[in-house]
Amino acid sequence: MGEYEKTQWHPPFCAAVKLELRADKNNLDFDTEHTLNTKPIQIDLLVIKKRQDVRIENEIGRIFEGHNIFEYKSPKDALGIDEYFKTLAYSCLYKADCPKTDSIKANDVTISLVREGRPRELIKWFKENGCEVIEKFPGIYYVTGRKIIFPTQIIVSSKVNKSEHQWLSALTSKMNMKTGEKLIISVNGLSEKDDRENADSVLQLALSENEGIFKAIREDSSMCEALKTLMKPELDAAVNAAVSEAVENTGKAKDAEYASLLTAKDAEIEELKAKIAALSAEKH
Repeated sequence: MGEYEKTQWHPPFCAAVKLELRADKNNLDFDTEHTLNTKPIQIDLLVIKKRQDVRIENEIGRIFEGHNIFEYKSPKDALGIDEYFKTLAYSCLYKADCPKTDSIKANDVTISLVREGRPRELIKWFKENGCEVIEKFPGIYYVTGRKIIFPTQIIVSSKVNKSEHQWLSALTSKMNMKTGEKLIISVNGLSEKDDRENADSVLQLALSENEGIFKAIREDSSMCEALKTLMKPELDAAVNAAVSEAVENTGKAKDAEYASLLTAKDAEIEELKAKIAALSAEKH
């Protein structure tokens, strides 16, 4: 799929983050498109730690406090100064919207800004305004300074360690053959239902945005088998649907055939009745 506006990037992004943090999924609550107030203002992804003492090992979650707000921009969407302030405003509103006064502390909220490409203008603005931007991990930058209200990180998904962050880095239209093969193998290796569902969301985006790569993979006999195994549930569902439709159509055809026979028989009966009536009339 060539046109970005036709691609739904946000659901696969939320699925990718859940997969990135799946080692700690029992310690986290995920709320996609969290609604603020009664107006249609939504946070892309809200991740809440169930216990304060839990330390998230994944690099993406190392910054986490109790309430963690994600803003995601697809490859052709800008992540600039105004987008940062919008996310900051959402974060302030989220903090202020707590049931009791100051029950969510300012230092218990974090902001994660995510985009495939490096947001140069935003990083430049931070630096020009007395903030320090440090690459804490490959592709993951911590932003600090007196103007930073909430702990903030910028995640450049094209620069993160691909072996450590396979799911997030799969949200791209620039995937290579090796990465595509690894993605298929990883999806096949998942056993839990929610993980498989999240992986399917990521894979579907990868398939639609990298058609040429996956076409080449299908031509590789060994990988083709892996792809068949991966797509088996969908293929089975498609086959079952086709069979059900065929049975239904056959049933309809038989019903039509029976109806036609009954109509013919009814006609024969009426014809016999007419003959009997005619004979009876002749006798009298």
